[in-house]
Amino acid sequence: MIFRILGALRAGVGGEPVDLGGRRARLVLAALLLEPGRAVPVDRLIDVVWPDRPPASARTQVAIAVSGLRRTFRQAGCADEVIETVRPGYRILTRAIDALAAEERIGAARRDVAAGRPAKAAERFRDALALWDGPVLAGLDRPAIEAAAHRWEELRLTAVEERARVELMLGRHHELVGELVGPVGEQPYRERLRALLMIALARAGRRGEALDVYHAGRRRLNDDLGLEPGRELRDLHMAILRDDPSTHPRAPAASYRGPALRWRRTSRFPATVKGHRARAARRPPRG
Repeated sequence: MIFRILGALRAGVGGEPVDLGGRRARLVLAALLLEPGRAVPVDRLIDVVWPDRPPASARTQVAIAVSGLRRTFRQAGCADEVIETVRPGYRILTRAIDALAAEERIGAARRDVAAGRPAKAAERFRDALALWDGPVLAGLDRPAIEAAAHRWEELRLTAVEERARVELMLGRHHELVGELVGPVGEQPYRERLRALLMIALARAGRRGEALDVYHAGRRRLNDDLGLEPGRELRDLHMAILRDDPSTHPRAPAASYRGPALRWRRTSRFPATVKGHRARAARRPPRG
């Protein structure tokens, strides 16, 4: 039995898809898959399925959903127990989950980077990122699901950034431009992504477009949050204006044992809007 949560919730046995039933069963299964190997209390499952006013029969209905899932797995030909009853609720026993496979591949890619194997690291990062095919547990719009799924979305974005740094080491700035435009559009406050796109554009000989990316990000930050870009992004902007050698194409690295990019040595980008809001809270009121 293989489960997929990096996109819409799916399951399969021997390459054949498994019908997971109605929305209630899918919500219960999703909540369990987000905490593999850990007991999930029935009360938490109730909160997932009925976030506002659970019915008096909620505990019974959760038990019925679990029983139905177990029956589905058996009928699909899965001989192993998948959902275990434990106090105070249930636990998913399998680790055959695409999110865990992605996490393992990203860990292996990071070890390759540390060992000076950028080409192998880039390959592993690509393999890991290919496991995502949409928002985590797309369509299961419950606050508890979305909050737990944030961990995997953050892992994806971090992997996109780490892979981009490796690809820049390998001199693949031309290919990288198209691959970063989408993530930067999805995460306009994530300065690290924006900086990587600017570097890729500058090294591809598209300095004007790199500067446009900076100014677009600056306007978005100022209009939405009343902030200016962080120091590292401003420094990169000035480096591109000066035509600094760090923004020129590099010879592809056969191996690597140093900082990924010179301007990243002391980088401390606030990676998410939360980081920017924290920065805004420290800033004195305007006017």
